[in-house]
Amino acid sequence: MRGVPERILTDRFWQAGISTGSRDDFYAKITASRSSLEGFASSVRGKVRAVRESCYSMLFSMSRLREHFYGFAELPGPLSQALFKDSSHLSSHQFSVLLNISRCLIDDCPVRFRAQFLPPMLSTLFTNIDRKVTSEWEIIEQRKAGLGDGDLADEMKSESILRQLTYSAVIMVASLLDPQRGDPDDEPTDPSAPQPLPVLADSIRHFVLSSTEIFEPVMLFCTHALRMRDTRCCSIITRVIRSILQDFAPPHNSQTVVTIREFISSEVLKACITSVHEPYFVDMQKDLAQLIASIWVLYGASTPTPKSLILSLPGMTEQRVASTEAALVRSTSARQQRALVLDLLESLRGVSIAEQGKILGSREERRKARSALQERFMSNEMDGQQGHKVDINDGPDLSGVADMFG
Repeated sequence: MRGVPERILTDRFWQAGISTGSRDDFYAKITASRSSLEGFASSVRGKVRAVRESCYSMLFSMSRLREHFYGFAELPGPLSQALFKDSSHLSSHQFSVLLNISRCLIDDCPVRFRAQFLPPMLSTLFTNIDRKVTSEWEIIEQRKAGLGDGDLADEMKSESILRQLTYSAVIMVASLLDPQRGDPDDEPTDPSAPQPLPVLADSIRHFVLSSTEIFEPVMLFCTHALRMRDTRCCSIITRVIRSILQDFAPPHNSQTVVTIREFISSEVLKACITSVHEPYFVDMQKDLAQLIASIWVLYGASTPTPKSLILSLPGMTEQRVASTEAALVRSTSARQQRALVLDLLESLRGVSIAEQGKILGSREERRKARSALQERFMSNEMDGQQGHKVDINDGPDLSGVADMFG
C-alpha cells in the first residue's frame, strides 16, 4: 500500500532534455487525463501542495513583523518541528521549496534574536537535509548499480532534481559561513560596493561556528557532501571546509574545539581520501588534495590522527609519510603542498574511465615510458628518415592557380 500514496503525491513535470515529447505534448496529456484516476491523483496532490505552500507564504509574511515574530520565545521549537520533523518524506522538489522558505526566515533573523530563534531551526533543518539528501543519493547509486527498478527518464529527472536540491543546501552552508554577512537590519544600500567585515558579535559565521547545536549537523552534512557524486557541490564544500579550518587550529584548545578538530582529522580526512580513490572524482583530486594538505598542516602538530590515518593506508611506509609531512610543514605554497599529497597518494588515486587500461602500473613505469618516447623522437634517427634535403621548388607548377587570385 505504500506505493499508492507515494504515486499520488509524486508531482508530474516536464523537463527539457529528459522528458519525452515536447512541453505542449506533456500539457495535452495532463489535460486529457483529468477524468482518469491519474487526474484525480493530480487534483489531490495539487490541493496538498497548495495548502503547504500557502502556509509557507503566511510564515514569510509574518516574519516581516520582525521583533513581533522573531522575538516570540515560544515559537522556534514548535515551528522547527512542524517544518522539518517529517520533511525527509517530501519529494526532492518539495524539499527544495521548503529549503527556500527556510532560508528566507533564517537569513532575515535580526542579530538580537539569533540565540533563541536559529539553534532549533538550523539544527533540525540540517539534520533532516543530511538525512534526505544522503538517502536519495544512496537510492541513485543503487539504481546505477542495477539494484533497483524504474523508468530511465524518471530516474534521470530524479537525479537532476536531487542535484539541484544538493546545490541549494551547499549554497546555504556557504552563505551561513560567509565572513561578510552581518546583521540583516544593517544591509548596505549599495550591495555592489566593497563592504567591511562585520563586527564579531554580528557575524553569522561566528555565531554558527560557536554554537555546537548548530555546527554539529552542519559539519556532518559537509562531510557527507564530500562523498556525493556531484563535482560542483563537492568543489564548493572543499572550499567551505578549508575556510573554517583555522578557527579550530591551535592555540584554540577548548574541549569543544579539540573534539571538532579530531572529527575533521578523522572523518573529513577519510571522506577526502575515499573520494580521491574513486574514478568519479578524478577531476576533483586537486581540490581534495588541497583540503587533505590543509588539515594535515594545520592540525598535524596538535593531533597524531592525520598522520596515523595516512599510515593506515595500503602501501604507506613510515619513512614516506614522515618525509611528506616534513615537506608539507616547510612548504608555504598551496600548489606545492597539493602536489606532495597527490604524489604520496599516487598508488591510491582513481583514474577516469577513459584512461583505464591505458596507464601502466606505477608512476615510475610511466615516467620511464615517457623518457623512452622522448628519447626516440629527439634522437638523430628521426633525421635519418629524411634521406635528402627537401627542395621547395620541386613540385607542380601552380602559377596558374596563383593567377586566379590576382
